[in-house]
Amino acid sequence: MSFTFDEAKHEYRLNGVVIPSVTQVLQLLHSFAGVPLDVLKAAQERGTAVHLICQYWDEGDLDEDTIDPKLRGYFDAWLKFLDDKRPRWTLIEHKGHHPLGFAGTCDRFGLIDEQDWTIDIKTSLQSHPVWGIQTAAYNHIYGKPNARRGTVRLRPDGTYKFDTWTDPMDWPVFVSLLTIQNFKRKFE
Repeated sequence: MSFTFDEAKHEYRLNGVVIPSVTQVLQLLHSFAGVPLDVLKAAQERGTAVHLICQYWDEGDLDEDTIDPKLRGYFDAWLKFLDDKRPRWTLIEHKGHHPLGFAGTCDRFGLIDEQDWTIDIKTSLQSHPVWGIQTAAYNHIYGKPNARRGTVRLRPDGTYKFDTWTDPMDWPVFVSLLTIQNFKRKFE
């Protein structure tokens, strides 16, 4: 079985066939269509840069002198989260796929207080309920459907908000969205 990811296209393939990402499936519920392109682009660039900073730190490869001063607060927030929660990561920015035919990249998976957690890193000020659905999908990709789920919203002032997701309907909603997307793809 061949599983690949094309970074430039943000495209996952399983045995050569393109499969949707978790984010693409969730677009049926949460569209950015009304957001001005410059605002969306700036948010995506910030999110990507902050993810890389956190990834390099967690992997022990970060040169702190390379952090853009505008992003330092987000990094400080990540350090505070790590200090408060003391996670032991087993997966960092790990790509995977599910037998139902979707894929995704889990930001972090590991132990917090000796319990399995899926953690997604965000730079948004406000939380969104679709994130619960997103983390449920990641749990299923990694074969840990009962792992606890959370998002860490890093803020530019060095603080963070930790949102936990517990709605048992999150996974069934994701499967419903995937079913709708697969139905629509038949006619494209």
